[in-house]
Amino acid sequence: MFHADRIIVAFDGSENSKKALQTAIDLAKTVNAAITVAHSHDMKDNQTIIDPPRPAAGASYIGGGMTSVPDPLISDVAPPEPMIYEDRTEEVIAEARMMLNDQQANGDIDILEGDPAESIIEHANRISADMIVTGSRDQNRLKKLIFGSVSEKLSAKSDIPVLIVK
Repeated sequence: MFHADRIIVAFDGSENSKKALQTAIDLAKTVNAAITVAHSHDMKDNQTIIDPPRPAAGASYIGGGMTSVPDPLISDVAPPEPMIYEDRTEEVIAEARMMLNDQQANGDIDILEGDPAESIIEHANRISADMIVTGSRDQNRLKKLIFGSVSEKLSAKSDIPVLIVK
C-alpha cells in the first residue's frame, strides 16, 4: 500500500493544476498526508533586458566605465510592473486556498521563485515531500519542443515520485 506523509502540488491556477490539486486532496485524505501547494514563478519571464549602446569600432566612448553618467535609453524604459505580477500570484493563491477550504483540507501554500520545475523539486526535497502532483498542460508540439513542460521536467529530474494528472 502507498504511504505518504506529505504531498506537494504544483499549482498555477490552470484547469489542469486544479485537477491536480483535487487529486492530491483526495489522495491526501486517503493516506492521511499533509498537503503543500506550491506556486512557482520565474522572475526572468518578467524582466526586460536592455543592451546598452556601444561605440562604433575605433570610436571614443565618452563616459566609458563611469557609473554616474545616465544612459538615456535605459532611463526611458519603465521597470516591469511588479503589481501585475503580485496580483496574479495573489489570485492563484486565493484559488488554491478556496479549493482547500471547499474540500475541508488543511494545507500550506508556498510561493517559490525560479524555474518552476527546479524550484518545486528543491522545495519538495526541503520539506521532505513523498510525492509531487502536477497537472499536464496541453501544448502544441513546437512549444513543447522548445520550452518543454513543467510536468515532463519534474518527471525527468525528480528523485521523488511524480504523479501527472490529465
